[in-house]
Amino acid sequence: MRHSLAQAVRTGEIDPVSLVQESLRRIAAATELNAVIDLYAEDALSEAASHSRKGALAGLPVLVKDMARVAGRRTTLGSTLFAHAAPDDVDDVVVARLKAAGAIVIGRTNSPEFGAAAFTTNSLHGSTRNPWNPAFSPGGSSGGSTAALAAGLAPLATTSDGGGSTRIPAAFCGLVGYKPTMGAIGRNVLPRWIGFSTQGNCGATVADVLLEASVTLGEAPGDFLSIPRAAIELEPRRPTKVLVCRSFRDDVDDDIEDAFERTVSVIQKSGIAVERVDAPSDKSTGFQWYTISAAELAQSLLHLEDRWGECEDYVQMSLAFGKNVTAAQYIAAQRERHALCARFDALLWGDTVMVTPICNSRSWPAEGPMASSAGKVSGDSGIATNTSDLNFTGHPAVSVPMGLDQNGVPCGIQIIAPRFRDGLALGLAQVLETEQPWPAVAPRYTPFGLS
Repeated sequence: MRHSLAQAVRTGEIDPVSLVQESLRRIAAATELNAVIDLYAEDALSEAASHSRKGALAGLPVLVKDMARVAGRRTTLGSTLFAHAAPDDVDDVVVARLKAAGAIVIGRTNSPEFGAAAFTTNSLHGSTRNPWNPAFSPGGSSGGSTAALAAGLAPLATTSDGGGSTRIPAAFCGLVGYKPTMGAIGRNVLPRWIGFSTQGNCGATVADVLLEASVTLGEAPGDFLSIPRAAIELEPRRPTKVLVCRSFRDDVDDDIEDAFERTVSVIQKSGIAVERVDAPSDKSTGFQWYTISAAELAQSLLHLEDRWGECEDYVQMSLAFGKNVTAAQYIAAQRERHALCARFDALLWGDTVMVTPICNSRSWPAEGPMASSAGKVSGDSGIATNTSDLNFTGHPAVSVPMGLDQNGVPCGIQIIAPRFRDGLALGLAQVLETEQPWPAVAPRYTPFGLS
């Protein structure tokens, strides 16, 4: 879809103004989702009118998650602490690259405060609702962007991923979500979770994700974790073996496990070898991830410590915990990253990938909280997701739709590839896209385009 629209702009078949107008019309008609929290209509229309009609994303409207900087615009990070922040003086690398490829920024999408929750709600902008079932969350922290994409409000919307924030919302909204190998997308603005957070790519199809990734991937000056674009194998390639891991946690809801097993059967029937394996990770990884992320969030906000009481409850809890993390605890968690990465690397050799459910728990309410039960286990705040483990190790991972949960909300299978060989995950995603087709948007919505 993205390629054909941009091609039509380049050939003169479609006017960029028409695309911007259509996106603004769709956003105005879907305010009940609360996916878009700010619009730059006048400037976007002006830019569209004078557009060069060049670039891989020529004329495509793009919504930017309220965690990425846009020069001249305010980034609130979903927080009352930054509700009146000064406009940004720089574009985030990804925003700059999308603009350079011809995309037109038309507004902002909602995010939980500091991207620190797997549901998209905050007291500044309210709750974002899932187009598949508005009573439930589109996930987080990129829930505003994925809700907008799943409702066909724009052809492009940015996402980021520090613990699953691209993959979880992609799963809940029936989209393909790609978290690249850590460092594949360089950063000019250091995130609060220094070694976990990367920009991601999300879309209705693997082809849409690949087009966006072809623009956004690449190193950035000053980012000590960024790696050369040539180091990433992005071209989709069919893996030779798939390791099947039921979960990285203690249990899985029945409806999620049923969808997972059906999808594993599809993989097997496609001719790819399947092998069941024990989990290389467990719930202790989630705690180590939380130790590092909470400490880094607290340190980044020490200058505003007198206002921490204004933050959302989920942020206050992280700040209180993070402030008390000792140097020894922080370093021990970093050492565990090395050990866990080695365990994944030992399994993911050659053309082998691993699959797990994105979430062990079925969808949760739009206002939260995130589920704390799955299967026969309850009262476990870390049981819901299998995603932060790959931020911990840096491996690439892709979410692909695998069915609906009992709430009528999509769920996703997670494909994990060897580091730097992202195309293997995208290759299996293509197999599933072909063998198990999925609608481009939620029911009652239409794919983005001109009528």
